Amino acid sequence: MSTLNEGVYTGEALVAEQHSLLRETVTVLSGQTLKANAVVGRVSKGVGRLSTPTVVGTGNGVASAVFAGPEALVGNYVLTCTAAAANAGTFSVTNPAGLLLPPLTVAVAYRSRELNCLIADGATDFIVGDAFTFVVSTTAPLVIGTGNGTVSGLTLGPDAKPGNYRLEITAAITNGGEFKLTGPDGAIVEQGFIVVGAGGTFVGANKRALNFTVTEGATDFALGDAFNITVFNERNGGKVVAWDPTAVDGRDDAAGVLYAAVDAALADTAGVIITRDAVVMKSALQWGASITTAQRESAYTDLALRGVIARDGITV
Repeated sequence: MSTLNEGVYTGEALVAEQHSLLRETVTVLSGQTLKANAVVGRVSKGVGRLSTPTVVGTGNGVASAVFAGPEALVGNYVLTCTAAAANAGTFSVTNPAGLLLPPLTVAVAYRSRELNCLIADGATDFIVGDAFTFVVSTTAPLVIGTGNGTVSGLTLGPDAKPGNYRLEITAAITNGGEFKLTGPDGAIVEQGFIVVGAGGTFVGANKRALNFTVTEGATDFALGDAFNITVFNERNGGKVVAWDPTAVDGRDDAAGVLYAAVDAALADTAGVIITRDAVVMKSALQWGASITTAQRESAYTDLALRGVIARDGITV
């Protein structure tokens, strides 16, 4: 006689909730195939750069002193001239979520929790409609200065904080150099030497803040050359994935329990999670194959902090 195994049912883990309207509609990240009642996390942050764009329009002013704030979002920041004046002007600032930030005044340093920059007037004045598009992405940053070396292999460490990390050359050496990495809070988080030699490198590995490789280019780094590295926030809290306690991009924090199965193998797909004011059965929760008993206890704690209580021995 063959053995039949009962499947996993939608909402099977749910014992009680204050109201079904407290469930949250989310986006499940492409490549994920999740069962109903899976414990999930959210990819909430990433690493890359904030670009320094050129203006599109009539004026020929420039952007400089560009760096991200601790609430920088992945995507496009669009600055559009809304008021033109001789050697001056005002720009609206729209973030990647479509929200308006405080306006920018030409020739005045712009500071916010998301985007920081300076827009300078050029020989040809800005007119209404001229625009800059600053892009926050996973692209590696470019050097600011004389040398043409590179930073590559950027990944997050467990203590990475959203905002701007500045990697700056503190001593210039032929085919080499000394550098420091300063975090968003102004503290030095790492210092090192590029191996001397043509194409010399420094490989940062298993670092608490960032992992990266610095490679010397054909033109030597000069004192003060720097890379601005952006640790950014994903929009809407991030896309949903299987909970993974070994990750460092946010998915290591249990964000809720998936209500119904979602097959996002080929593309981002909508889903619903139970994320507050509910009780769930531990025995019905679904986990990744490698999740240990001790790790599950950690997830229960994360869920409890959100108001989702996981309990043993409940029958419905």
